[in-house]
Amino acid sequence: MFGLLRVLVGVFLGLLAFLFVFKFTKTSRRSYFTIIISDILLITVLGFVPLENCVYDFKSAEEVYEYYYYAEQKAELVVEGTQSALVVGRKNDTTTLLIVPKTIHGWKIGVSSNTQKALKIFSDGIVVIIYKHNNIDDYYISVFSVNGDELTVSDDYNTKFHSTKDDTRFLNKVSVTYYGHILNYNSQYSITVNDKKIVLATNQSGDGTR
Repeated sequence: MFGLLRVLVGVFLGLLAFLFVFKFTKTSRRSYFTIIISDILLITVLGFVPLENCVYDFKSAEEVYEYYYYAEQKAELVVEGTQSALVVGRKNDTTTLLIVPKTIHGWKIGVSSNTQKALKIFSDGIVVIIYKHNNIDDYYISVFSVNGDELTVSDDYNTKFHSTKDDTRFLNKVSVTYYGHILNYNSQYSITVNDKKIVLATNQSGDGTR
């Protein structure tokens, strides 16, 4: 619905502009071309501006996710943080993550461009990614094996790791990914995967195995 609403607004304003030019000015290919380009730019900009946040609070993070993706993707997992939640959804073979901001009144729209990868580490077939919202001090982690194997994941803060299982045609097996909200992400943060410690320093990239 998020994207569709912006397209409808853009089409409506574009039609108004066409009617104005046709009725009150001299028509030309250049003026029509300018309207079309301006309309496309407007729709694009609106895609990064969740104006709904000014007037509406959603009841759940799942509701935000499914509104943003127009029910094309259903929320499968919600990992709640302090000021937000990480919502994991899937359509066909594609997994999509969205960090949704939380307020005292409810949930707000978080656009996909605000969900950033703060860190990515590959270590002995294990991929660890730290996610963060641009404007929120919540960190989330995902852990998975390139072989899709089930893992034992833990850290020193007793973080609760949630898992999702996906049918992976390429591997001909069910692939498992683990997600969690990190309560204290700092330069000393580490996780233990199958008894192997992986350090996830805030200024680190690459292989962090010890």
